[in-house]
Amino acid sequence: MRIKPCISASLACLVLAGCATNVVSSNPRSVVVESQLMDASKAQAAADAECAEHGRYARMTSKADYWDRNYVFECVE
Repeated sequence: MRIKPCISASLACLVLAGCATNVVSSNPRSVVVESQLMDASKAQAAADAECAEHGRYARMTSKADYWDRNYVFECVE
């Protein structure tokens, strides 16, 4: 009987992970962040963290839309 709560909890985690904001690709000059909920503030925070590793700041160059859930950032000094 304890298996059902574990399965439910695992399924809930998988569903919530699909809505997360995550870094798709990154290099010292640019960052691509996927956001299924199109949350620009979370995408900006993720890009800022990636660019900060190289002593730079993230500047958005492309916003997500209905068809493409990716934000593109340029890492600038």
